[in-house]
Amino acid sequence: MMQYSSRRFREVLVTTTTALALRCPECGKIKYHSLSLFSFSAQKTLRLSCACGTPLLLISTRDRKVFYFQVECLMCEGKHLLEFFLKEIWSGQVLNLVCSETDLDIGFIGPRDQVKKCIANQERSLQEMADDLGYTDYFANPEIMYEILDCLHKIAEDGNLSCQCGNQQVEVEIFADRIELRCEGCGAFGVVHAETRQDVDAVKKIWEIVLKPGGANMMGIRKEGRSRRRSKK
Repeated sequence: MMQYSSRRFREVLVTTTTALALRCPECGKIKYHSLSLFSFSAQKTLRLSCACGTPLLLISTRDRKVFYFQVECLMCEGKHLLEFFLKEIWSGQVLNLVCSETDLDIGFIGPRDQVKKCIANQERSLQEMADDLGYTDYFANPEIMYEILDCLHKIAEDGNLSCQCGNQQVEVEIFADRIELRCEGCGAFGVVHAETRQDVDAVKKIWEIVLKPGGANMMGIRKEGRSRRRSKK
């Protein structure tokens, strides 16, 4: 009687999608993209852009074994040509995109949760940067200034800082007691005061800022606050 040896086959999970995070060199926002191996075919080029319209990355491949990344770099304001193998991009591990001029990370590829952790670890707080640059003693009230800058950063991240003329690129100038917002397109101008606790409370109620000639429209209160009020009805 013949005996057949049984073989156990181990199930292998092949990763075919991965997340890519890049910071836009124009508006500074983090843009997340999903990369699928099936999006590529011979001679096909994939172009990725920011929501503001700025080109971020061009990916090309000839054989789906080697991939060429042409990255618009925030750090040196130049372009980098990076080469990766298929198994590096879709490995399930985080792959760092590095600026060759500054040796700093300009993006990450990998599982979305791990990529988000890398972004969080990379970002330094405004207060740490100000301390390093010696700006702390410059502000009339550093704590107030940091809180207001954080609020403005969140408003901008949500895409709610703009000009009435349609321009999304608002220039921010920081002074000892205030923050000035200026449209590079039409010159519209607005001021956010940053000296007292009342200034912080006022900014925390704002969810959108739209510059216009002669000032700025501060839309308040914040969306989450409006939702709570509706729920009470």
